[in-house]
Amino acid sequence: MRIILFIFLLICALSPFHGISQELGDESYGIASFYSNSFYNKRTANQELLRKTEYTAAHRLFPFNTIVEVTNIYNKKSVVVRINDRGPYKRGRIIDLTEAAAKKINVRKVGLAKVKIKIIGFENELMLIPYHQLELETTPKFSKKFYQKTRLKYKKKYRIKKKIKHKRYLKKGKKPRSKMKIQR
Repeated sequence: MRIILFIFLLICALSPFHGISQELGDESYGIASFYSNSFYNKRTANQELLRKTEYTAAHRLFPFNTIVEVTNIYNKKSVVVRINDRGPYKRGRIIDLTEAAAKKINVRKVGLAKVKIKIIGFENELMLIPYHQLELETTPKFSKKFYQKTRLKYKKKYRIKKKIKHKRYLKKGKKPRSKMKIQR
């Protein structure tokens, strides 16, 4: 009997209902919606008042006060919001945005949009450097020399192009045509 109770407690402790561990830079994709007017000026699951002008959102699994960047996949507009509520409870949706956040990424006009959600901070931690820049490793000497050479070459090309007024001078073997006056 004790073995069965131990196995039951072990299964409950390892069940996925407790949430998934999140790290800075984690991304997820799904459909975003926004709150209806009936939810505003009421308490959220975090015991805060929900306001239209604040950049907050609801997510099922992320801990409260998680800072996420929500990017609309169609128009590449993004907004940074703080998770302070639970939901959405509609199947297939991953985040509910307030009206101000929805307007910023043009979800308000359409109603629903495919979005990318990236965790950029928690309550006491913030990601100051974008995570795609953390993977780049170059030495300062190499990059400095590279940029100087590029700039010098660009200036030489620019000086040559600045003197040329017409494209027909660029073609080899052809002489420019002179405009003839038509006599009446």
